[in-house]
Amino acid sequence: MAGTTATFTGCIDTDEPEGIVDLRGAKSELIKAQAAVKLVEVEWQKAKVAEQELVNKSKELDNQYKEYDVQMHALDVELKKLEVERAQAVTEQAKAEAEAKIAEANRNKAAWENKMAEEAEIFKAAMLNYQTLTAQAQEAHDNAMKLIEAGKLLLTDGEKAIINKAQLHLESAATAMNGKYLLLKKAQIEYNAAITDPTTPTLESLQALVKQAQVAVEKNEIILKEKENLLALAEDFDAAEWDAKSLEMKKKMSEYQSLQDKAEVEKVKIEKSADYKAAVQNVTDKEELQAAAQKVYFDDSVNPNEGAKADSTAATKADRIIKEYKSEPVDNGLKSLFASETSFDGIGYNKSTGIFSYSKGTYTQEKYDADLKKDEADRTNDASIRIKTVNTWITVLTDYTVDENGVAWNENQKAKLAEKADKAGKTFETAYSYWDIAVKAYTDGTKATPTQPIADLKKVTDDYNKAYTALNKAITDYNAAYDKVYKAAYDKKISELKDAKTLELYVAAFSSDANRLQTYNTKFPTGVEATNAERIAFIKLQILAQAEYEAQDKEVVKYLATDAVKDEAKNVASNAWTPSKEKEEADKALAAANAKVKTAIVTIQPAITSFKTLNYETTGKLSIATPYGQEVVNADFDTKKITDNDGSASTFYEAEEKDNVPTGHIKAIVSDIADDEFAKLTETKVSENIAKTAVTATSNVAFGETIKTTGNINNDRLKPVTVDMVRDYVAANSSVEINEANFGKLGAKIQADDAVKDCQAKIDAAETIKKEITVFEGVLADLKAEIQANTDLMKPFIEEADKARIALNDAKAAVKKAEAERDALTAEVEADIEKYKGLVEDYDALVQEVQKQIEGIKGSATLDQDVPVTVEAILNYWKKAVADQEYIVEMNKQALASAEKNIELFNKGEYTQAYVVEQKKIALDAAKAIYDAAKAVYDDALADVKTILETLTK
Repeated sequence: MAGTTATFTGCIDTDEPEGIVDLRGAKSELIKAQAAVKLVEVEWQKAKVAEQELVNKSKELDNQYKEYDVQMHALDVELKKLEVERAQAVTEQAKAEAEAKIAEANRNKAAWENKMAEEAEIFKAAMLNYQTLTAQAQEAHDNAMKLIEAGKLLLTDGEKAIINKAQLHLESAATAMNGKYLLLKKAQIEYNAAITDPTTPTLESLQALVKQAQVAVEKNEIILKEKENLLALAEDFDAAEWDAKSLEMKKKMSEYQSLQDKAEVEKVKIEKSADYKAAVQNVTDKEELQAAAQKVYFDDSVNPNEGAKADSTAATKADRIIKEYKSEPVDNGLKSLFASETSFDGIGYNKSTGIFSYSKGTYTQEKYDADLKKDEADRTNDASIRIKTVNTWITVLTDYTVDENGVAWNENQKAKLAEKADKAGKTFETAYSYWDIAVKAYTDGTKATPTQPIADLKKVTDDYNKAYTALNKAITDYNAAYDKVYKAAYDKKISELKDAKTLELYVAAFSSDANRLQTYNTKFPTGVEATNAERIAFIKLQILAQAEYEAQDKEVVKYLATDAVKDEAKNVASNAWTPSKEKEEADKALAAANAKVKTAIVTIQPAITSFKTLNYETTGKLSIATPYGQEVVNADFDTKKITDNDGSASTFYEAEEKDNVPTGHIKAIVSDIADDEFAKLTETKVSENIAKTAVTATSNVAFGETIKTTGNINNDRLKPVTVDMVRDYVAANSSVEINEANFGKLGAKIQADDAVKDCQAKIDAAETIKKEITVFEGVLADLKAEIQANTDLMKPFIEEADKARIALNDAKAAVKKAEAERDALTAEVEADIEKYKGLVEDYDALVQEVQKQIEGIKGSATLDQDVPVTVEAILNYWKKAVADQEYIVEMNKQALASAEKNIELFNKGEYTQAYVVEQKKIALDAAKAIYDAAKAVYDDALADVKTILETLTK
């Protein structure tokens, strides 16, 4: 019962009803099946990863083959040329030279073939790995299907119906996919074989491929037509027509099965014929000849210890000897020069004796040849190492003399070193001057002007003041423009109000007099246009007496003096400013000036803070902390304007008010930094503690800390270190080098000066070193001759192996031709078998899909995993199916056109091995595309089964 807990003991009968036991057993088996389906997904994912690795390898192999083909073509051209030279040779020596070159070219061809075979083996390993993982995924699929069958035994009829439909669809998809996989596997194997087989296909085999391509087009066009029919039915869906179509396709599938069976019988009949048996025997004979040729060349599957290649390999693996070498000692002048040069360390040069040498070495020809294929820096064979050693001697000596362009180059190098030495000298002088400033500040309180820090701060404040001045001008211009626009608008409005009031009062003064009113209306009848000024002028001239209108004028004056009139005019004037062009221009100038102030103001406070430390850190110059031994007098002083406006504000002006009323003007809320303020900011005084710290800092920079002082644990120096002191210290401590790290800027100066001297010494020693280089060039030539002599010992073995290699290739070509002749006898019937078999598989898949969709419309299934089956969903499914099939047909047609072109090229003699490889790669890509489409259908079907199992096991 819900909400209760049952407690059992060993004495209570806990047997469950038989139905419950069955239900638990069924669910347990389905859970196992569910786990097995998940394992299928995992195994397919592994295969997918391996497939991508294989795709990557195929791209690499394709690129490598293209390089191989170029090289082989070049070698073939060279061999034809050499054969002509040998035929035309007049002397035995010329003939021998031509034969040596021919042997070398053949060795190179063998080397390229071996290299290509090695690359093909890498591809083959990836291919076999993918095929193995695919087989494991297929096995996992089969196991999952067995577990599903076991789990179905105790399900209800309704549940069985649901899982049966999904399982049948999956099995159909799996069958179709496996068929496409076999074609993909075949394409992979053929591509790998084409890479390693130097022989081209026969005409018979090409004709068989045309037949296969034709059958593929025919078969897939039939399926395309069927899918188009299904799409047409889906567009005007009718369940009865859908059922009828399913029955029609089942009938066609049965017909194609019958045709396949007939073709199988015909194939057996051909294979029993005398012609076919003779062709089989011919293949056997040719294979025996190939096996014999392979044994001669060497094949570890026949006899790993015999054959020309084995002899050649054994010879190349035998140890070769390189004699040791020792030079005569260099003269004492060079020995002295080289003593301090680190470039002569670790290269086989003894600085004590002045002797260059390398020891005796051993190597195998095979490893040396492999070494030569690497970059020079990566070669590790004894022979390669000794060549590199002698080359290093020549390089180091050449670099040491800086002698690429003779004495002129040396002088140029010396000039550059002198420039560096001059710079190092000036840097030391600056460091020394700072140390001197610090010492004087500490010992007698001498106050040096911190010129650079003051200049740095002054630049920042000047930039700010310049920006402030521009802002102030923009404010002034803004206010002037405001006044101009405001006054004009104000005066205009007052004039308008004055005329209106005057006219009003004048008319009122005579409106009670009918005659005068008649005179006015006659002049200005209703509808006539006339300004107030024109009307007033007429009244004063024709209607009112002077005393009358002057009396009214006084009332106008009183009216204009009222606050209401003034306020109205002010409001109009203010409104005239806001949309004016003058305000727009003034605002633009004001914004630009304000931005400059904002940019400049944020730099002032950091600059003041930096100045208070009195650092000297200008870019490109010496940087020493507090060299002046001083502190700022007015450390707490700051400019109010900067403290209050650190750059966080967006504007540096505000509206101006008078008696809490805006005037329409604006004013700055910052001001400039006056000279007296700057003087107060930069006023300094000597500090004994800071000066003592300055002595430590500047001493370390100028002289370093290597030479210890007495009486002061910080090595603070009140007396300078000299060049002699440095040299004496190094003489007594040979492990210490003269450089900046050990002796500060003084060490850097000495090091730079010594470099100039060393360069001059090299110039002076150039002729002597040139002689040594000549000696080592001769040593290098002798060493290469010694290695070549060892290589020449290999020639007889390698030449014999090359002859055997060519014979083996000929035997392989003969086998291929015999196989093609045999296969041609059954090519047509096998193509028919493949066609009908494929149609049976594809029709089966179509029938399963249609059945699934019919059931789905009735509400008992889903389409493409969890998507409900609707007419729209079915329509979309067949639209995609037609598009996919159209692509497959197009790929088949391209393959057919290619196969037909192959025969045309063969008849023209243009069907090369490179073209074969290219076509096999195209076929591989096409087979993969077709397989991928079938795999996608399988993945959807597997997902459906997984979803159903998850529902049944909840």
